[in-house]
Amino acid sequence: MRKLLGSIVCLLFTTVLFAQKGQIFGKVVDQNGKALPLVTVTVFNALDTSIVTYRMTNEEGNFKIGNLPTDKDLRLLATYSGYEALRMNFNLTDGQSEMNFDTLKMVTTTKDLDEVVVISERPPVLIKKDTIEFNANAFKTLPNALVEDLLKKLPGVRVDANGNITVNGKPVNKILVDGKSFFGDDPKMASRNLPANAIDKVQVVDDKDQAMLNGDNNTNNVGKVVNITLKKGMKKGMFGKLYGGGGTKDRYEAGGIANIFRDTLQVSLLGYSNNLNRSGFSYGELMNAGGLQRSNSNQSSNSTSMWSSNNGSNIKVNGVSFGGNPGYGLATSSGAGININHSPDKKKSFFFQYFFGAVDTKKDVVSNIRQLNSDTTQTNNTLTNSRVKNFGHSFGTGFTLKPDTVTTVRFNANYVIGLERDRLLNTATTDNNFIGALSDGNYKQLNRINNYNYKHSFSWIKISKRNKERSFVITNQLSFSKNNQENQTNGQYHYYYPTAYDSVQNQMRTIGLPQTNATLGLIFKNPISKYFSFRLNARYKYFYVRNETNTNNALSESDPYTIFNSYLSGKFHRNANEVSIAQTLNYKNGKLTISPYVEEYLLFSDVNVSNITEPVKQDVRKLLPGVNVNYGTLNMSYGKDYNLPSYSYLLPIANNYDPYNVTNGNPYLKPILSDEYNISYNVADQKSNINVFLYGYMSIKDNDIIQKTTVDDQGVMSTNPINAKGSKSYYLNFNIDKDFKFGKNNSFKLSGGGSYSIDKSRLLYNADSSMQTTYSYYNWVGFHLNLNDVFEWDNSYNPGFNFTRYSSQSTFSNINVTTQNMVSNFVVRWPKHVIWENNFDYTYNSSLSTGAKKNLLVWTAAVNFTFLKDDRGVLKIMAYDIMDQNKRYVSLETTSNRITLLRGTMLPRYLMATFTYNIRSVGQKKKKVGGDSLFSF
Repeated sequence: MRKLLGSIVCLLFTTVLFAQKGQIFGKVVDQNGKALPLVTVTVFNALDTSIVTYRMTNEEGNFKIGNLPTDKDLRLLATYSGYEALRMNFNLTDGQSEMNFDTLKMVTTTKDLDEVVVISERPPVLIKKDTIEFNANAFKTLPNALVEDLLKKLPGVRVDANGNITVNGKPVNKILVDGKSFFGDDPKMASRNLPANAIDKVQVVDDKDQAMLNGDNNTNNVGKVVNITLKKGMKKGMFGKLYGGGGTKDRYEAGGIANIFRDTLQVSLLGYSNNLNRSGFSYGELMNAGGLQRSNSNQSSNSTSMWSSNNGSNIKVNGVSFGGNPGYGLATSSGAGININHSPDKKKSFFFQYFFGAVDTKKDVVSNIRQLNSDTTQTNNTLTNSRVKNFGHSFGTGFTLKPDTVTTVRFNANYVIGLERDRLLNTATTDNNFIGALSDGNYKQLNRINNYNYKHSFSWIKISKRNKERSFVITNQLSFSKNNQENQTNGQYHYYYPTAYDSVQNQMRTIGLPQTNATLGLIFKNPISKYFSFRLNARYKYFYVRNETNTNNALSESDPYTIFNSYLSGKFHRNANEVSIAQTLNYKNGKLTISPYVEEYLLFSDVNVSNITEPVKQDVRKLLPGVNVNYGTLNMSYGKDYNLPSYSYLLPIANNYDPYNVTNGNPYLKPILSDEYNISYNVADQKSNINVFLYGYMSIKDNDIIQKTTVDDQGVMSTNPINAKGSKSYYLNFNIDKDFKFGKNNSFKLSGGGSYSIDKSRLLYNADSSMQTTYSYYNWVGFHLNLNDVFEWDNSYNPGFNFTRYSSQSTFSNINVTTQNMVSNFVVRWPKHVIWENNFDYTYNSSLSTGAKKNLLVWTAAVNFTFLKDDRGVLKIMAYDIMDQNKRYVSLETTSNRITLLRGTMLPRYLMATFTYNIRSVGQKKKKVGGDSLFSF
């Protein structure tokens, strides 16, 4: 290790010692003397035309290029779309290390850039109207590098640890290869599989399809599309991997993934099995296996969750679990799948996919729940031993058609079968800090859950041939789902206060839950004048849900469940129709766009409950104003929105499946009205390699849904959903990063940011009422050092602060949580064919109580040996959790006036050896080893 550190220090010293000091500067103008911004000024070695460096001119047409070699024949090349290339040879010396080119004039031309420069002199970057084009040959990568490694070197492009790509602060929605869909359009399919040396050009454009579906054609609010142009001879190929490994404590993994493309046909096959609390592939690799990421979901919660887990990870796609376990327990995962994409020409593309996943999880979990009310603390302790089995099948198909240059038709359909079988054994106690023991019990829970879901989406986009500003869009979404459940509970309970008695529960609860959701949308945009246009957004939605719940009891666990319990049984169905017609007047002048609108909103909802004679109607007829303002990359908006209560809140019967946590329904809940304010801003300065991103919102809710909590004398908690006023949420997120280049192949990236939120809502606990405000402040700072791709070092530090305050301070105690997380990992590719990796993950939580250590350090290390032809074979020896700290993992969650601590079974320390064989067809190079996803636990 001392020799290794010494080599790194020497490398750093050498890099600084031989830093180059030559410099040139000047100004680029057109033939009329007008300054030309964003001209690419490239410096080549005159002898072999290898690129030394490049810069872009600023708004005034000025450029300044430093760190140039002296005593070498150099060539300056200025290129700009629509202009003849401008060349000038020069030589810098130690005595004259600076040169002023004064004013450089460029002459217009109708020729394409490839016609005015030779291939060896193609500039690294070229701006063509709304397209940024990178010359892949200008950015050096290792012989075994992937497209992802190439993208990391492009200015303005960021690739995070999970492979998510952004360009100038905006996400990349898809990567095309030669203009065609590549394995489902998922960006990671190309970025983590195609070799970098197969790429000729990388082109970046705005996602115009997304802008059209948004209805405003505003490319400031959409992501990016990357088109990769392959070199000749790389249009066909196969790549993938086979792997298998074993380790201590019966740990194992095995699997394979193969990707085949033949011009218009792309096929992926995968299979895996392991007991390492993760899927057979990283999330990126599963996305790579055929574009699984065809839908997004969002979750929000007013609770504060503060915990850190190194135990594993879980992946679910379209309702199918692909293995793993993100929390407690030990999971065995298996799966297989196939994906087929066919693009016979640029006008048509089709896909089909099938995946199967199975997960078997065993775990023991101890929960400690404290409920704070003035000077009284009620504590619930539960030990749960469980086994959960999940099985899933997912079928998907779809197509994209472009019958002409102005029409696009898309259709995607998906059918999912999800099955779950659970067995839980629970031992519970409840006590009060003044009274003592309130109750205890032992109960068993058995669950059989069957889910069947179909959904599809359709869009038809038409742009006028005469006027590109005139467009017509039709969209449709349809989903059918059926959920059937059997929940069995068998338990014996002992209650001690205020009088002692025993209770026995033998209960079978069956639920039938079919749902239908349909949406039809229409968007029409028409220009009125040079500065004004009109947009019509019309949408119709239909919602239907039915819940039939029947509860039966038995005299004993072995007896048939034939005693009907009408108190715990009931049914309802809801029919809802929603109509929205929004009319928008757009004003656009240069970078400024102002779009005020008025939405006519109609909602008709009928809830029919079995024990209520008249249907519960919730009708809304409102005019909702709103406005969007955009100036460059600054976007601001205001709007109002209505949302129906979740169906899970509507059935007015008690659900005592968990006898210590009883939930109730309320069919009289009103729709939630939200006032939403949003702001976003991003700056991407390619000349100085600085990127700034900011996003914020404010939400004010009327008739928000909260849970009224009641705890009885035996310690049983019951919740009832009700509408409440006064809920507010504020959120701000920002990030700043800057790249520094030093030497020829060395880089340093510094980044930092913060995430801040304030959530205010009403708290109802027994007879007490209070407004609760939760403040969450998170910050992060990090850096990435890369020395010639031999040594890479990533570091991040993330302090977090959470605290909750109550308007009724005499009734509820303040809650304070402080966390810190530090991650450091490095990769050393030295000596040849050997790659060293180390990952340190440190977590601190101030709120963990006595008996739980507040800090946790998990250290994982690996060494990789590459061999066979083109390094196709990789032997990885990995030590997971070397210090055996993971077993001390404790999670903490605060919700309202409750604090929940969880401890449980964790993935144990183990040593493992895995052999991977990379499959590549002729002409492809070896994959990069190390630094990507070796630590995808």
